[in-house]
Amino acid sequence: MSLEANVRPHGRILSVLGDIEFSQWQCLAELIDNSFDDFLAQEPGSHVGERPTVTVSLPGRTSDVRTAEVWIRDNGRGMDLETLTNAVRAGWTSNSRYGSLGLYGMGFNIATARLGRLTTIKTTRAGDPSWTVITLDLEQLAGGDDYLVPVRHEPKDDINEHGTQIVISKLKSDQWEALSRQESKIREQLGDVYSYLLREHGFVITVNRKRVAPRVPCVWDESRTVTRSGADIPAIIKIDRQLPPAKACRDCGRWNKDWVDECDDCQSRRLDLRERRIWGWIGVQRYLHKTDYGIDFLRNGRKILIRSKRLFYWEDPDTLEEDLEYPIDSQRHRGRFVGEIHCDHVQVNYQKNAFEYDSPEWRMIIRSVRGDSPLREKIAKRLGLPQNESPLAKLYTGYRREDPGLNYLVPGDGRQALFDKAVEWARKFRDGNPDYQTDQIWYDAAYQHDHPVVPEPAGDPEDPFGEMGLDDLVTVDPEDQSGSAPNGSTTPTAGPTPTPPDPVEPLDQRLARYRNNAAQIVDLSGRYEAPELGYVELTAWAVRERELTDPAGNAVPSFRQMARAPRLEIFIAANHPLLTDYGIEMRDIAMIEVAEYMRVRGAPTGRDPKPLSAALFEIKSRAVDQKVTPDILANRASRLLDRLRDAMQREIKGAPSAYWDMLQESERMLTQQRFAIEAGDAVWETVVESGDFVLYLPASGLVRLLEKRPEAFLDGKVFKRAYLNLTDDTSRSLIVSRLVGYVSDLALMERQPRLGTIELQRVRLSCLLVEADLADAE
Repeated sequence: MSLEANVRPHGRILSVLGDIEFSQWQCLAELIDNSFDDFLAQEPGSHVGERPTVTVSLPGRTSDVRTAEVWIRDNGRGMDLETLTNAVRAGWTSNSRYGSLGLYGMGFNIATARLGRLTTIKTTRAGDPSWTVITLDLEQLAGGDDYLVPVRHEPKDDINEHGTQIVISKLKSDQWEALSRQESKIREQLGDVYSYLLREHGFVITVNRKRVAPRVPCVWDESRTVTRSGADIPAIIKIDRQLPPAKACRDCGRWNKDWVDECDDCQSRRLDLRERRIWGWIGVQRYLHKTDYGIDFLRNGRKILIRSKRLFYWEDPDTLEEDLEYPIDSQRHRGRFVGEIHCDHVQVNYQKNAFEYDSPEWRMIIRSVRGDSPLREKIAKRLGLPQNESPLAKLYTGYRREDPGLNYLVPGDGRQALFDKAVEWARKFRDGNPDYQTDQIWYDAAYQHDHPVVPEPAGDPEDPFGEMGLDDLVTVDPEDQSGSAPNGSTTPTAGPTPTPPDPVEPLDQRLARYRNNAAQIVDLSGRYEAPELGYVELTAWAVRERELTDPAGNAVPSFRQMARAPRLEIFIAANHPLLTDYGIEMRDIAMIEVAEYMRVRGAPTGRDPKPLSAALFEIKSRAVDQKVTPDILANRASRLLDRLRDAMQREIKGAPSAYWDMLQESERMLTQQRFAIEAGDAVWETVVESGDFVLYLPASGLVRLLEKRPEAFLDGKVFKRAYLNLTDDTSRSLIVSRLVGYVSDLALMERQPRLGTIELQRVRLSCLLVEADLADAE
């Protein structure tokens, strides 16, 4: 008689499962997964009159740990006793490895044991006479190896009632502490992880009676495009790749060829022939951020990887070293590439926060979305690899840079990119503000950067005599015989006919007229606040008139009007002499109006308002986009110089050695030093021979090449300015000297000098002028 060993686990095993590291939201998600699996398995439309809903109840801040409980309820189909018994058995699952959210048969036990020591499960189906109830007491089960638990029944109020309810009590003190304090955070996390199922399937989750809102991607509309090398690149690129069907092993999860009858790994014959598909989209977010970007990877509608940056690295197949490719053009390392990729056929780990990265299925994801070659065309060519034409490579070609304007779809204010303002608008998008749901405000800001609202210069008056009040000296047109006698003498009249006064225009009508004849200054719109003064939501209008009439009837260059608190409107006469003749900027006028309004409104009763200058400083100090400081200008100048290098490279490639010889020895030395620091394993001789040396050229070298060969870079090649069609040498020289002066100001910032306020203003203006003169790059 052969001997046998009893390896049945001790009852303590269920308690030990609670030591596995799961955060609070992950525990809840494991239980929600089971409910969503049931919803997904039902026929469409089976929830007549009700939406598939999971209700979560967490202990409050004032609860007592001894009586606190966690409830999870759903309105699914419910279970019979056999299904319920299997559902709570550790290691058992009725689910295939693919097609379901619940996978390993352990999630329920880990989640409940992690949170508390007593779990009660109630379930019923429509038509069942009662609820079926079982209770798992981990302390009792840990006392021995008896796994038998009693089953009881509770009456139902309605025979048609259906669903499952889980109550976790005897909460662990650390879990109770976290659950009672993190309600909002848990709701936000669940809205992120289940965003797709909440949006597209209409599932509902509530936490403490508040509905979980799905985290909706804040992206540019798919109709927005940029042009590179004559081809339009949309801001949203769809991905849909159907893979050949294969057989999935229900026991070990391995994918097998569709003709086999037995798993290659475990020899199981429990194989399912399943479709495999990689689908979704990648695109461009409306704002840049240091961390809030990346691609989501979903399995059966649940996010496994959230804002992952894995595909932004290229792995060298020889050394297995990873090289970051995006973002590399941002000095602050901000990115904006996002996406949702569905890969239901790729295995995940038991925590559902990672895929099996060494599997062939994951490697196929990488090839389908980002390709095998580097995203950077020059690097791929240098390594002898094919050009990358993957969806991510196309997006990279179109939107890798963060230059403001429509060329890269980045909001700007005519001077610089509105990074912080775009993030502020994104918050309003997520708060559900209807004005920020489409990308129109972001688009308007990018458009206004390229076409800024500026005062119209005052031209010669059409009637100089009238302007000087000398109308009676004007010679009468001989063709105009009205009021004249045949011999040219004036016909006497009975005197002037009195003209009735113009009717007073109502304020609402006047404001509407101003808005209709105005452009909204998008970069100035938004929230402004200051300590003790509160805040306002500003809308600024540049009205195409020389002066305006304020509510009191005064002729003014600007005025403010409170709409509905906290919304404030400011109207500015775009052609007022303050702007056209004296160089005052619209944003300065707007800030003065805001400061004046807020200081008067915020003054305590019986006390004088805060001085205008103090209020103005407090408001402007929070408007980072309006700063003119050395570091901000240095960053802006650096970005513009990089654009110049990229644009000039196209022309230099035609005769690289000739341009290289034009440089001074010191400039060639600095170029080589920068190459040694930044270029990795590139070959120096190849870089010089190809013309790529310009990418490492110091700014002084750019100025030198521009001076020596202006015909190569003007006339729309790099700069818009006309050159060759000017026949006068002096005119040509003036064109070049002015342009060189602007670029030299940018080059100055490369050395990080100490500059005074006036010099910084000059650099700011030079940045504006260079950017406005750059030809549109393709």
